[in-house]
Amino acid sequence: MTELITLSINDLKVGMFVKDIILKNSDHKVKNQGVVNSERTIALLKKQGVDKVVVELQPEQLEALEKSTKINSNNINKNESSDTDTKKAAGEHHKAIAPTSVDQELEHSHKLYQEANDKIKSLFLQASKGQKISTDGIEELAIEIMQSVMRNEYAIAILTRIRHHSTYQWEHTINCAIHMCGFSLFLGIKPDLVQQITLGALLHDIGTAKVPEGIIAKPDSLSTNELSVVKKHTIQGIEICKREGFTSPIITDMTMNHHERLDGSGYPRGLSKDKLSKLARMMAIVDVYDAMTGEKNYKKALQPLNVFRYLISSNTKFDPNIVQQFIKYLGVHPVGSVVQLSDERLAMVMHGNRDEPLKPKVKVFFNTQTMHYIKPKDADLSIESITITSAVDANDFEISTQKVIKDFIN
Repeated sequence: MTELITLSINDLKVGMFVKDIILKNSDHKVKNQGVVNSERTIALLKKQGVDKVVVELQPEQLEALEKSTKINSNNINKNESSDTDTKKAAGEHHKAIAPTSVDQELEHSHKLYQEANDKIKSLFLQASKGQKISTDGIEELAIEIMQSVMRNEYAIAILTRIRHHSTYQWEHTINCAIHMCGFSLFLGIKPDLVQQITLGALLHDIGTAKVPEGIIAKPDSLSTNELSVVKKHTIQGIEICKREGFTSPIITDMTMNHHERLDGSGYPRGLSKDKLSKLARMMAIVDVYDAMTGEKNYKKALQPLNVFRYLISSNTKFDPNIVQQFIKYLGVHPVGSVVQLSDERLAMVMHGNRDEPLKPKVKVFFNTQTMHYIKPKDADLSIESITITSAVDANDFEISTQKVIKDFIN
């Protein structure tokens, strides 16, 4: 049994789920749902003139609140809400975001991805200099990514396949947020928690901002000493998050434990499987997947299929069940991948097919016989006779996936 409670803004705590806000000198409730991820969020609400908040609390949260604040019936208003009512409210919140097609969402998500790149780059620059980081923007970004995924799960995911070694650090952060958001929703995790998870993914590697640029940009494999410096980024990330008020258990877990492994071979604490949450296991898989499919100064990107094989074979390090679920979520040929068809043309995967993973919807754009671009054409492989013969590296055909996607939008 959950309870809806009206609290003074001064009693709002990190981790609570806000249903409505009430401004000063007003009894009118303003719909503004979401989980409080940091103290900065509370400060921002106060700055905006919020006097009271309606929060939805679990029994244990209510008990903790009553113990810590010793509030009585004169300053707390209770409104009982059954689990059914809670699910109904969550469903209504879901319906507020209307689904769109891949083509409709792609233009919007392309702009969002570019804005995200600028925000994350600025965030890392501020963190590297020890400056106060712009936390409001990062929370807004988490919400925008989640809303884009909820409108169409494939559109923004397509952009995660555009890789540049010079911007790897920012791309990796954004891509992990997109994948963690989509994967969490695929697993049926509630949207209010997915919002926190998306924010946690945006912050999970913030500690790498403290790694010297000479190590980050090194064109060769790192030495033992350099690796030891890099491994400090998890602890440094926690310190940055705490300093900026990002203290929710979800963010802490993702930031601290995404390099831990089931067999205890990870870092920073060498935790084994019985000490690792499902969330930490998910983040570890997503982090490795995006890292291995990304272009680095010293290492060429791998095709998703090769990374899937690595994750499956490393079943002592990565949770096998979650790996299988992740592969099912992404598909054998994830959206944004360039594939060769049985008629010798190249196409980009645009829409997954979880019932028949080898038969997604694609957009044909290149003829390998003439080595020329052709007018983009949609093809649903579940109803057409052509098939995918292989995944290809676009660079082998001197194809810029970024240009291809821009052409699709235009």
